[in-house]
Amino acid sequence: MRNQTASGLLYLYVAPAQAGAYLFQLVQKNKLSTQRHWISAIACTAALLSASVAFAAPIKTEHAEVELIAEKTALVVGEKNIVGLSIKHAPQWHSYWKNPGDSGYPTKITWQVPAGYGISDIDWPTPKRIATGPIVNFGFEGDVLLPLTVSVPTTAAVGDSVTLTGKAEWLVCKDVCVPEEGDVSLTLPVSKEAAVGPSASRFAAARVATPGDASAWKATLHALPNAAKEVWLDVVAPANAAKLNALDVFPVPEQVSDPSVQQVYRTDNGYAVKLKLVDGVKLPENMPIVLAASSALAAKGEFSGLTLATVANTAYSLPSSAVALAGGAAGSMTGASTTDALTLWSALLLAFVGGMVLNLMPCVFPVLSLKILSFAQHSGKAAASSREMRQHGIFYAVGVILSFLLLAGVMLAFKSAGSAVGWGFQLQNPGVVWVLAVIFFLIGLNLMGAFEVGQLAPSSLLSMRAQHPGVDAFFSGVLAVIAASPCTAPFMGAALGFALTQSTAAALAVFAALGIGMALPYVLLAWFPKWLDKLPRPGPWMVTFKQLLAFPMFATVVWLVWVLSLQAGADGAAIVLLGLVGLAFAAWLVGSMKRGVRWAGVAAALIAMALAWPASEAVQAATGIVKSGNVSWLAWDPAAVARLTAEGKPVFVDFTAAWCVSCQANKRLVLARAEIQQLFDAKKVTLMRADWTNRDERITQALASMNRSGVPVYVLHAPGKSPQLLPELLTTGIVKDALATLP
Repeated sequence: MRNQTASGLLYLYVAPAQAGAYLFQLVQKNKLSTQRHWISAIACTAALLSASVAFAAPIKTEHAEVELIAEKTALVVGEKNIVGLSIKHAPQWHSYWKNPGDSGYPTKITWQVPAGYGISDIDWPTPKRIATGPIVNFGFEGDVLLPLTVSVPTTAAVGDSVTLTGKAEWLVCKDVCVPEEGDVSLTLPVSKEAAVGPSASRFAAARVATPGDASAWKATLHALPNAAKEVWLDVVAPANAAKLNALDVFPVPEQVSDPSVQQVYRTDNGYAVKLKLVDGVKLPENMPIVLAASSALAAKGEFSGLTLATVANTAYSLPSSAVALAGGAAGSMTGASTTDALTLWSALLLAFVGGMVLNLMPCVFPVLSLKILSFAQHSGKAAASSREMRQHGIFYAVGVILSFLLLAGVMLAFKSAGSAVGWGFQLQNPGVVWVLAVIFFLIGLNLMGAFEVGQLAPSSLLSMRAQHPGVDAFFSGVLAVIAASPCTAPFMGAALGFALTQSTAAALAVFAALGIGMALPYVLLAWFPKWLDKLPRPGPWMVTFKQLLAFPMFATVVWLVWVLSLQAGADGAAIVLLGLVGLAFAAWLVGSMKRGVRWAGVAAALIAMALAWPASEAVQAATGIVKSGNVSWLAWDPAAVARLTAEGKPVFVDFTAAWCVSCQANKRLVLARAEIQQLFDAKKVTLMRADWTNRDERITQALASMNRSGVPVYVLHAPGKSPQLLPELLTTGIVKDALATLP
């Protein structure tokens, strides 16, 4: 109530000033020559002075402030009278454009106006692209004004007071969506002339934001050969049009193209945009679009958007001289991805090879050491042991393949529920990292002899384990997949990125191929065990070897605690370390005491795990400048990438995560080398790091735009060229060859 009263008092000061200005204009124009003119002017002035009650109080909710405002202080017969629905959104909340995108619905007003008066549809400003996970919407944030035109009948008498009333309905969204509505009204006098109102500057800004004249532009839709869902939008710009460094396309009709798919190129004649039709939609004969220019261009007073009418035509091929630009759907990652040409069969092959190479990645070493121990235990045994080895190999393969399929099912379920996830997504949760640390720590303690599983397991379980030894092999396969999840092997990134854009059956097939590739080397070794004869026979040496294998487990625990320190902070890491001490104490109780005390050790272990559980709210990744050696890395910003490349400066982006072992190996063995750092400096490359340690939807979307589902990913942005993707595993030669392409 206090704010509304203050607003009314303020207008009491503004209205007389407008009335005086109006009278002054009439005097200057010599329009007060007769008594009738003076009477008319005084009546109009009185109407202006009475306009202090013209605006109804705004509708205020927790998410938006909505009201109806006018550009001028009166309605004039025969002129274009503009009013507007003002929506002031709360921070991070948004409403929707006439095509809302993937979800939502546009703002609308149902009018009640006097007979003879009319109000046009909303003259929609150019929207912005708003991404929430994989969902992409078109709408507005901050303050937005939706203009409308009021038509006044010729029979309207000067001095009449007209009230425009409407029921406004709008949907505001952030993490959740809230439908809201309310009655808006505006009372204005009818006059022969009108002065500008207090909101004139907002209407001027709305005109700049409204799509401009597109009569000099031409746009044509083309079907892509052999791709029924993909289309090219060929835009021919007029000869005198400024060249844009960023472009965005907003289709006017709903549910025609996928808002999340857009690749933009500048051609010799204008622009080419690759779009994707939604399922079941054929190439339309005509599709109006809004072509939005960069915000920098709009700030110079030029158009912020053009409404083009497209015409369907024949096939199209991108010119070889085309230059990739920044577009709204893909941010700064609009270059053609290497996975665009992948087929299901090639993705299966890449996944199979990537799975085999995954066995050589450092994150799998701890589990492979256990398999070596298992091989050693079977060396020098008879043919019966050979049959047992083959069974072990099969059960291990089943454990690996089913684990990959289960992981794929979880990822696809999250994806269908609207969450953007990628390879290694589970390690973005500190609780999962803590559970992994506990598992590897207990395995290490077991290998050191601190306790034996059989000391607690019931006799029936031990008997079943003896009768079905493949159970151990199955769960070792499960553990191998868990350990492998922080690593991305060569060929894996492209295959998994392809899988997550395909049908469920195709995605599961790719993940199964990955599991088969990872399990195959062990199956072959188990199926042809002649090589075991070269190993020494089991003996006392195996106790020492078993204890030695505990140290890779403890090294893995150190790495996991370091990851937790980045996710939950130093305090969280200290609590986790205390929890591991509690687990060690519990293992000592289990291994060295009587049966009753052993159960006390189990209780102690459970208490230690519960008390040391890391906070669910992870510490956000550091932003700003990060020093690595003598080189400074900036926090990744897609807008900054587009700006720098537009200025002719190359940018190298490192998509990484603390839990990604491959990322850390590349960082220390290649990117941190003095010769590489000197080469970055010599080429004047701006270095950026996109840290995916904690969940970051922007990074997830950027990876998806490059058809990648996990890290590491390395992208070199060279001015005037498509972004170049480097392999998952770097060498100094690979980086040098990429930088050699820069001038």
